[in-house]
Amino acid sequence: MRNIIVSVVALCLLMTGCNSRTPQYRIGVSQCLDDAWRQKMNYEMERELLLHPDMTLSRRIAYGSNELQCAQIDSFIRERVDLLIVSPNEARQVQPAVTRAYRAGIPVIVADRRVPGDEWTAFIGGDNYKVGRLMAQWVIGKAKGERLKAKGKPFMVLEVAGLPGSTPATLRHKGMMDGIEEAKGEGLEAKVEVQSVMGRWYQEDAYEAVSAYLEDHPLPDVIVAHNDLMAIGAAEAVPSIPIMGVDGIHPGLQAIVDGKIECSATYSSRGDMLIDAASRILHKEPYVRDTVLETTLVDLTAAYPMLKQDEAITRDLETLHIVQTQAESKWKQQRFDRLVLILFMVFFFILFLITLGYIFIKQRKIQTEIKHDIIPQLENMQEAIQLSKKDEAFAERLRQVVDDYLTDPHLNVEFLGSKLQLSRTQLFRRVKAVAGKGPLDYIRERRLVRADELLRTTDMTIQQVALELCFSSPGYFTKCYKEYFGHLPSAR
Repeated sequence: MRNIIVSVVALCLLMTGCNSRTPQYRIGVSQCLDDAWRQKMNYEMERELLLHPDMTLSRRIAYGSNELQCAQIDSFIRERVDLLIVSPNEARQVQPAVTRAYRAGIPVIVADRRVPGDEWTAFIGGDNYKVGRLMAQWVIGKAKGERLKAKGKPFMVLEVAGLPGSTPATLRHKGMMDGIEEAKGEGLEAKVEVQSVMGRWYQEDAYEAVSAYLEDHPLPDVIVAHNDLMAIGAAEAVPSIPIMGVDGIHPGLQAIVDGKIECSATYSSRGDMLIDAASRILHKEPYVRDTVLETTLVDLTAAYPMLKQDEAITRDLETLHIVQTQAESKWKQQRFDRLVLILFMVFFFILFLITLGYIFIKQRKIQTEIKHDIIPQLENMQEAIQLSKKDEAFAERLRQVVDDYLTDPHLNVEFLGSKLQLSRTQLFRRVKAVAGKGPLDYIRERRLVRADELLRTTDMTIQQVALELCFSSPGYFTKCYKEYFGHLPSAR
């Protein structure tokens, strides 16, 4: 229904030539991450913003850093934004910055994750403890359905948790464990044991964590991941067991349809509600201070229609942006034509003088542009060349470090970051800029190139090469080799 309303408003703008009002309110948005779930929230906020032409967004991303997010919130305070929307990275660490904004007189809407205390204006988010209980229900259902377990053998659950210390990770774990314990007290026959690894909310990290776990442990009976991206990463590491995710966003829905994961707990982002609440607060209208969103389980039956609906909404937004642009263009054209007509009819002589003045000003402007624009552009080009050389030097240093430690099993993101003296976020950004891929993919690619060289120039077997270059197994090495080179490896 809301999509229809947005479409009608945009079409009316186009047909009547009405111009959007100049934005009066600036809303600062502090996102802790740039994952798919928060991209969906951003998309929903942008869509809802079409109904509020007097508001504009200024969005910043902390990329998982508490310090960066606090600094960004402080910068919003200094800029005196009219309202602040914060999705905290870790609640306790970010809470002081939220309090500073609130005490500075800036309304603060806390999204997704609660912060301690009550010095905030509104909260909109899910109940992560209930999400954990829903995870427990799924696990218990799987445990009850297991009929072939040897007597006394436990039903093993591998939990892929999010960022340590974050509110969702803590509450989802507690909710799941409480639910399992209650089921045991109510007569659950299966002995359920839970082991946890940290996926840190990212698909790559989850893949690495689950792969490392499987090197020392048998296959679990099920895997429960704290978000869909980690569930997909777990499925890449072990595609043969039931896996549950959380979020119910596009990648997760697609993974359910593709059979990679079994189900996902929907955890609504509701960016539209954030913008609606912001509008109510700014316009002194009634609003709900504490909104807890419902969570349900999505399986294959529900995932397919939800996925199609999501794709349709995306197309609608693109269409609405086109319509809005056309409406603004029509209005500008109409205003310009009217102004020219009035000036031509009433002030012909003045227009002639203005034209002469315009020519003179244009000449001065060209001279000014040569002095202030073209010359600085040349200087900027020289700086860009210098930056390019720095990137080349970093790329060479990156290659040297990775090549020097290809046979070292400790070569990972943290190890590489310490050698290059970069934080995890800086490392991902720099490697992505010079190599076009993440650090783990880059390391894997260099190992595969070295493996190909060893297979062609030495008498080493495929198994020897796989072990030499720290692949978890010859089978995994063969899989990676075929994906990269397009054919199976062969020893000389």
